[in-house]
Amino acid sequence: MNATTESSLPLRAVALAETLLREAAADATLAERWQAWKLSRMMEDPQGKLTTLLLTDQVFRFPTDAQKAQRLRDIVDEHGAPEYLPIWERAMMNIGAAASALAPEIVMPLVEKKMRLESAKVVLPGEDKPLHKHLTKRRRNGMKMNLNQLGEAILGEEEAAHRLQTNLARLADPLCEYISVKISAIFSQIHLIAVDDTIAAIKERLRLLYRAAMTHRIAATGEAKFVNLDMEEYRDLRLTCRAFMEVLAEPEFHSLEAGIVLQAYLPDSYHAQQELTQWAMDRVSRGGAGIKVRIVKGANLAMEQVEASLHDWEQAPYRSKHEVDANFKRMLDYGCQPAHAKAVRLGVASHNLFDVAYTLLLREERGVENRVELEMLEGMANHQARIARKHAKGLLLYAPVVRYEDFSSAISYLVRRLDENTAEENFLRDLFGMKPGDEKWDRQRERFLRACEDQQTIGEQPQRQQDRAREEREERPLAEGFHNEADTDWALSANVTWVHAHVAAQRSHPVIDIPLCLAGRQVFTEAKAMGEDPSCPGLTNYQYSLASMEQVQEALTCAAADPDGWRTLPAEERARHLRRVAAQLARHRGDSIALMLRDTGKAVSEADAEFSEAIDFANYYAHSILDPAFADGLSATPLGTVVITPPWNFPFAIPCGGILAALAAGNTVIFKPAPEAVLTGYHLCRILWEAGIPGRALQFLPCPDNEIGSSLLTDDRTHAVILTGAYATAKLFHSWKPSMNLFAETSGKNSLIITNACDPDQAVKDLVRSAFGHAGQKCSAASLAIITAERYDDPAFLRQLRDAAASLHVGPAWDLSAVVTPVVRAPGDDLLRALTTLDEGESWLLEPRMIDHNPCLWSPGIKLGVRPGSWYHQTECFGPVLGLMRAPDFATALRWQNDSLFGLTAGLHSLDPKEIREWQQKVEAGNVYLNRSITGAIVQRQPFGGWKSSCIGAGAKAGGPNYVAQFSHWTESSLPQRRVTPREDLRSLANECCPQDEWLLSAIENDEYWWRREFSIAHDPTGLACEKNLFRYRAMPVAVIRGEEDTALPQLLRLVAAAVRAGVTKVLVSSPQKLPVMRLPGVQVLQQNADELPGFLATLPPHGVFRCVSASDALHRAAQQQRWRVISRPVLAHGRLEMLPFLREQSLSATAHRYGNIMPIDEMLRLERTGM
Repeated sequence: MNATTESSLPLRAVALAETLLREAAADATLAERWQAWKLSRMMEDPQGKLTTLLLTDQVFRFPTDAQKAQRLRDIVDEHGAPEYLPIWERAMMNIGAAASALAPEIVMPLVEKKMRLESAKVVLPGEDKPLHKHLTKRRRNGMKMNLNQLGEAILGEEEAAHRLQTNLARLADPLCEYISVKISAIFSQIHLIAVDDTIAAIKERLRLLYRAAMTHRIAATGEAKFVNLDMEEYRDLRLTCRAFMEVLAEPEFHSLEAGIVLQAYLPDSYHAQQELTQWAMDRVSRGGAGIKVRIVKGANLAMEQVEASLHDWEQAPYRSKHEVDANFKRMLDYGCQPAHAKAVRLGVASHNLFDVAYTLLLREERGVENRVELEMLEGMANHQARIARKHAKGLLLYAPVVRYEDFSSAISYLVRRLDENTAEENFLRDLFGMKPGDEKWDRQRERFLRACEDQQTIGEQPQRQQDRAREEREERPLAEGFHNEADTDWALSANVTWVHAHVAAQRSHPVIDIPLCLAGRQVFTEAKAMGEDPSCPGLTNYQYSLASMEQVQEALTCAAADPDGWRTLPAEERARHLRRVAAQLARHRGDSIALMLRDTGKAVSEADAEFSEAIDFANYYAHSILDPAFADGLSATPLGTVVITPPWNFPFAIPCGGILAALAAGNTVIFKPAPEAVLTGYHLCRILWEAGIPGRALQFLPCPDNEIGSSLLTDDRTHAVILTGAYATAKLFHSWKPSMNLFAETSGKNSLIITNACDPDQAVKDLVRSAFGHAGQKCSAASLAIITAERYDDPAFLRQLRDAAASLHVGPAWDLSAVVTPVVRAPGDDLLRALTTLDEGESWLLEPRMIDHNPCLWSPGIKLGVRPGSWYHQTECFGPVLGLMRAPDFATALRWQNDSLFGLTAGLHSLDPKEIREWQQKVEAGNVYLNRSITGAIVQRQPFGGWKSSCIGAGAKAGGPNYVAQFSHWTESSLPQRRVTPREDLRSLANECCPQDEWLLSAIENDEYWWRREFSIAHDPTGLACEKNLFRYRAMPVAVIRGEEDTALPQLLRLVAAAVRAGVTKVLVSSPQKLPVMRLPGVQVLQQNADELPGFLATLPPHGVFRCVSASDALHRAAQQQRWRVISRPVLAHGRLEMLPFLREQSLSATAHRYGNIMPIDEMLRLERTGM
């Protein structure tokens, strides 16, 4: 083709496209025109499109007709029948909805039948008789069929094997000649880090498909049947291409032609096409068969955007439709070059008539007509397909196939197709109603011509460029604010190579001798303890020195003296130090991940996410120090010395967060690492020292868990203790010293409610991830699933759950393909009982096993029949075991979820807005999750901390806006200036009891300011479109405010006003003095002596707040016995601080999309403003 002809091709394609459009319009049947008319109206009715999506996605997920009918009525009542429907169809929808209340068992099967009939045009029935009839009809009309078998989500190997067998049966069917299959449909455990193991498993299954294709040949030609490898997620690209080439390179398949899909919306696909083509040309030159590449534009854009935003990665696809269109044409041009087409047949999949015309002309001009095939979707604009077939002299139709009993699995395909085809710039959106020369035509014409013009200049470099081995991290300026750290992108080969090298280096590292780091110097002691590798029981990993009583005293003396002047540094300078820490941490990601694997058996992907959290803590707390919210008439001084006593399950991020929060507030820190994670703790401290944190401001002090360790915590020079660990540990600490200033995140009995209104595939996926990630050792791990009766009784649901959990690869952390790695230490009594014993009414859905005689390594266990109030229901079990409870209804499930002394994390899987709204109002936990996993809290996005007995101390969440502030003493330098008119009853209280008291009035007015600005609002500072992450405040259930003889009345009233404004419904005001009447709802005044208080507190329900200026040990003990929060400090006028004790912080994280389509989550939640 000469240059002149080539340059005129786009304009000639426009002319041919006009011909195609006119011919298609003339050929359209009455039914096709009617369908096109409705679709064109839908484009102008976004609310109607949303209603259609909701109806399609939600109604038929329920197990009973009555429940389906209720959801149908709810949607129609709330959104109305879609306006794009003709009036009689709207009327029929309304009548059907009304009738469903009377006879759901009659109406809903009819509605479902209509939906199946409507969708049968695009999703073919999988039963032989109707499918064969359709295949025969298409063949008679000169069209070939490419079948893609749908089914339930592939979450486990049992279902993957079933799908593989189904595809093998399709190839054995004489009427089926061509299938498409994704690698994720035949292998459920794709692992991007253990890439060689993943490739080996995929290749094993591909061989079976290719052998079947060669065995069951096409009767008419004798040729092998065709297997096409489909593509969906970005991560699939390199895996699919590699497996495809490696299997076809084997001598057995030398003569087999097979196919692969490339998505033009990925810039990476152009390079993949070149690599595949060069490989195929070499294969053909050696006498082998060619291959086929099917070029599509890509239909997974929405989910790619979700994935990128959640991990803070670049979006893998191009950012504009123009770039996609241009790359599509570049790939078409490359594939149509005669030398390339000789080895690689091309499938061009598009409904865009301009692209169809361009393909027809280009292949003709280059003489490759028999090597380039047009492809379209079954059921999409059939009149257009007929005309394309006529001009192309053939057409291949891509058709998903689903059996009757698996129809619900087609919902996601239907929803994605509906969204894709109605997207703003999609050709099909404009096709319906388009005429040559009209606005729609001109718009699409211009897009086509611009794409042709830019096809050789459009960028071809991958959008995702992260390379951990090459990145250079610099300190972020303070003015930049906070932004979450990106996790490692394991879809990129360079990052996989990088982490493998770090793990290999750590594995060959010799045994380490770890010193104390005391007063700025290293100290090796005779008292030693050993650290073991949980993946290799009995193998000494390292040894570490233990502090003596004298060395504890020396550390405390150094911390109190603060010889480096850390406490006197200005806040801005401390913030810069934390920014430097963040940069230094980032330089140590690889060695830190490998070290966590060695020390605590943590899988690489889990360690990577934890490391991102540590960097986030450094950057966020640098930002928190300078928060102007705490600067209005206040000044801060450090508490003094803070001791950090972290857990072993998050050996890096949790101690890092505690250390940096305390340092940010100006305190000196003594870090007492968990005995199981001393190596990781030492490594963390070395990074912080490298970053400039003085060794005398941060001391590293492993101690024995005896009187030496307790002396560190109870010494009067220790001003605060930060604990993350068991509730029993917090009780023990307080038994040593009731007045200990303890900030503790403790135990949880975390549960996920799964209702009849859930998406079962997503619910199972998230439950398994929540229960067995990091071997069930996450603070937020789900150890209970509370499932409503019909879903619990569904054998398919339980089979899918069992399959998903049983398929997780269990192994030592050094095996990078292992998903379930060892628990850090051999199970204690509670976990061992949970793993080995069944209580009354319980049975194993999946019985756990100890693996390889390693007491730390257990396969996942799932027990059925857990009863409300039973031992397992109420006991935290920190390991890979999950209990299932059968609830008769949603209300009971919610009651059981809240029926715990703990309140750390909780979740709900439901698409029913009624259930969602009730749950978000009543759930009693600090971190709550909707339609997602209940683990993986991220700094600022989901600040972490619990309610009830899961939280000891002031209650601010780690990684949240109030956390750093609690490690300072606050004093007033002036009255707050931020004030607004308060509630009238609170103003009256001040005027009646303390007239003319400016301090009291300013306090009440400042409360009102912060109530409106901060405490009554659900905040979403991250602002992701795909996920709502709300930080909000909920009132404490009951408060006791205690005044003493020397407590001034304005101070006491100030606390009462703060509690009332915070929404506490029961406020008990206790004082030895006679107090004035307080005419406020829920306020009761009690005249009590100090010796009456302990007995009085014992009569109150648990989990309230006791606010006083000072408290005796007896009061502390009484409050702790009732699991009450004790806040003992001077009273401030500043509402931003003084209202906090009367509030509980809650993080609500809600998935806000369906298959990437953004849903009206705000309307589903209907968050109420917390009082007015």
